[in-house]
Amino acid sequence: MSAVTQFCDITGASKKQAQSYLKKASNNVELAVANWFDAGDSPEADEPVKVSSKNQSLGTKTYSCPGVIEIIGPNPDSPPRLENWTGSPSVRISKDGTSFDADSYYSWGSARANVKVNKGKWYYEVTMRSRGSARIGWSTEVYKPENDYEGCGSDGDSWAWDGSKQTKYHDEKKDDSIKSYGQSWAQGDVIGCSLDFDNQEIKYYINGKCLGAAFKNVRTLNPLMPCLSIYRNTDLVINLGPKFQYKPSGFYGLNPSVTTAQADSIAAVFSKYQRAGATLSDSLAKDLIHVKGVMALGEDLGATGPLDPQVLLLAWKLRSKKFFEFYDSEWNVLWANEQAYTWNDMFACVQRWVQDIKTPENFKSFYAFTFDYMKMEKGDRATVLEKQDARMLWDMLGLDKKFHFYKQWLAFWEEGGRKGVTKDTWMMLLVFIDEIGSNINAYNEDDCWNSCFDDFVDFLKSN
Repeated sequence: MSAVTQFCDITGASKKQAQSYLKKASNNVELAVANWFDAGDSPEADEPVKVSSKNQSLGTKTYSCPGVIEIIGPNPDSPPRLENWTGSPSVRISKDGTSFDADSYYSWGSARANVKVNKGKWYYEVTMRSRGSARIGWSTEVYKPENDYEGCGSDGDSWAWDGSKQTKYHDEKKDDSIKSYGQSWAQGDVIGCSLDFDNQEIKYYINGKCLGAAFKNVRTLNPLMPCLSIYRNTDLVINLGPKFQYKPSGFYGLNPSVTTAQADSIAAVFSKYQRAGATLSDSLAKDLIHVKGVMALGEDLGATGPLDPQVLLLAWKLRSKKFFEFYDSEWNVLWANEQAYTWNDMFACVQRWVQDIKTPENFKSFYAFTFDYMKMEKGDRATVLEKQDARMLWDMLGLDKKFHFYKQWLAFWEEGGRKGVTKDTWMMLLVFIDEIGSNINAYNEDDCWNSCFDDFVDFLKSN
């Protein structure tokens, strides 16, 4: 690959720009790229050259981010695939790892994808190449059927739905655990399966149509993995991403793989902000964007302050584990899943997220994250959010436009010696806004409100 092509793939620049920067850097690609990002230049509109699927011949790389998404097994750098983790002799996995069959009568054959997740919002699809019986869902890493007569959903470590029977399964050995759900699928249907750790839900879709939440309050201390069980003569194929026929907004596939050129491009943008404001000791941490780099990144994204939505949105999507510091593993997985490889692609994603959080479901997830993220600054022992931090977030999140009694709510917190906001109060405020609105008479103290809201209603009535 020529130096010009490599420069264009990494930066998204035109050939003319590439030639200019390479000439000044004596054809040193690494130096030319560094100069490009230091200059904050933008691709010319007349001849943009971006990373695309045509670069697949350059090789691929699959990212992992410990604590978020990990490929398990002997080949963690390879794309995820189905595996016969039970060792059943009746299960045969295809060479590409996207389908399997079960050579057994009146019993289940099970396979699991070798990718595990434990935070975020994830999605995969299954195409039904026959109408047969299948259980599609998720399981923990410790789940293993006791015999071939058990399929996914047989115990408390797995959740599944069978569209041929319109039945969902979780811990099916317990009484009343098997319940009807959804509608019947047909040959050729594309079945979507989403896992939302933010809202603790598993949902299913048929050809893009959401069937509603099959499972709520999905709580587990263990990561979850896509899990399938089929009967003999059932034929299906799994798609773990990153490209889907029907992907719900805000969810990611389970295959964060990129070409070598795309990986270089993602890394180059990270490197720019990793160097921004870094001290000599910081320079040793090549895997981290420090506070000054995050601030510079936020400014380039259009943020005017440290808590503008752009920075918090990026932290939310990254599932950032440190306050105002971004790790390269978080960075790589996010942009691989978004299929955004250049700065322009990344910028466009953030602008889209600003619009996405206007939907109630996405706003709830983002709202919950902001509490945990701000509390992170105070250390592991912090259990509440200081009221000045809470007010700053409420202002930034636009609650003044959502909450009829917003001014009174702030006044309520300023008196009476109230020091901090608990997570329960933080989340219950959204319920209060939704259910009470501007009609305080709709408040029923016998409902499951915590004492803070009883006091607030008394405060409203007394004023």
